[in-house]
Amino acid sequence: MNPIFARLCRRIIRYQLARTTSDQLIQLGKKKLIRAFRRAARCSSAYQILLSEHGASVNDITTVDDFLQRCPVLEKANTFRRFSIDQLIASDTDKSQLASILTSSGHGSNGFAIGLGTRKQLKSTASLIDMGLELAFDIDRYKTLLINCLPMGVTFQSDTVCVANVSVREDMACAIVEQAGAAFEQIILCGDPIFLKKLCDFSQNKGLDWRRYRVNVIVGEETFSESFRDYLALALNINLDHPASGLIGSSMGVGELGLNLFNETRETIAMRRACMAQPDLLVDLFGNSAIDAPVPSFMVFNPMRTFVEVVNTDSHGNGDLLVSMLDPDVPIPLMRYKTGDKARLLSAVELNEVYEKINLGISPPSLPVIALHGRAKDYLPDGMHLDYFKHMLYANPSISVHVSGAFRLTLTGGCVLWEVQLQYGNKTSPQEIASVLQNAIAATHEKVETICYPYHDFPYGKSLDYERKFVYWPG
Repeated sequence: MNPIFARLCRRIIRYQLARTTSDQLIQLGKKKLIRAFRRAARCSSAYQILLSEHGASVNDITTVDDFLQRCPVLEKANTFRRFSIDQLIASDTDKSQLASILTSSGHGSNGFAIGLGTRKQLKSTASLIDMGLELAFDIDRYKTLLINCLPMGVTFQSDTVCVANVSVREDMACAIVEQAGAAFEQIILCGDPIFLKKLCDFSQNKGLDWRRYRVNVIVGEETFSESFRDYLALALNINLDHPASGLIGSSMGVGELGLNLFNETRETIAMRRACMAQPDLLVDLFGNSAIDAPVPSFMVFNPMRTFVEVVNTDSHGNGDLLVSMLDPDVPIPLMRYKTGDKARLLSAVELNEVYEKINLGISPPSLPVIALHGRAKDYLPDGMHLDYFKHMLYANPSISVHVSGAFRLTLTGGCVLWEVQLQYGNKTSPQEIASVLQNAIAATHEKVETICYPYHDFPYGKSLDYERKFVYWPG
């Protein structure tokens, strides 16, 4: 696409989004849902079998309510673990036009799932990525270098920014910043939390001066705490409360569905940070139980691309996240697909009330918002959430500089054993660091025992290659 025309299209989209409510966008998405369902029912033999077993007749499903009430919930176990790729792929897909395969992380117990892309979709990928980058980072305003440190062969295509796909090579990423960073007006780093911690530590040991650059960060792969965002901001010289400074935001994708299905914005980050400072906001949204729980991430999504549901909800609307992809050309159509995450949909009325209380002079995003609580399996049997431990690692800056970010939780004798890996080359006594962490966490959770290990003595570090998702809690 011609760069000038592409920039014009992005401006038009931004203009339209600013003048369209989230409810209006959701209604437009619902019109696409039934068409996407009918295509899946017509073209996927696997989905035909699942519908039949569920007692769902295609002819009886003519409205969104019909779809919600009668269609089965899909997940990895009853799709990719049960059916062959020939049964899952839509019959109207020209297999000679398949251009890309993206796998899930394989992190769960049900093995891998895959997402397929066609050459037609691949051609539009760059423009979709550029639109997302423009909304978040103003890439039409700033000449941008994107350094992609995501593992597992996840790459970016762009027609606007300069992309460096370095995978999990902190030395390569820092070399690019030092040698080419000055040629750009801003830098975007993309990676998962543990690798970004390693990258920051490595850059500080090298003496890389991040103050020379306008730096932004896209954090993927897993949830993280506000204390970790503060850690990154301090290390990379980002002022989180200044709109002219860089942005540190998270993005959530699902390999079999697509990249960047949900993402934070400056507005949703401000909402999360306000909830940290004003617990009454959390109580209004999630009830009194929210006081002892980690603050969720607030993320937007595009209802013209995905139809989002939350089912099996509690009294405050928290439940299992389901996603239906609306693209009429997607090779593997997945309807009501259970991602394994806990979430809550927030209404426009609720958001307006919260933003009025925040009183920061900003409005809610025009896209609809979910509160993401993380993976369902991230909850320990006693109700504790592993994100609480992530928060504690970075709550004290004098401690966070000594840890790698990796830890393992196990239940033993009615207590939680918290085993923490220290940073490579750490000189401080492991017992001293463990004592500080133990005292901090004992203020709210007495049944936790903390042990810190030197980097190479960490029992679970042998598999910490940054290519695989780290297992904090084996469940």
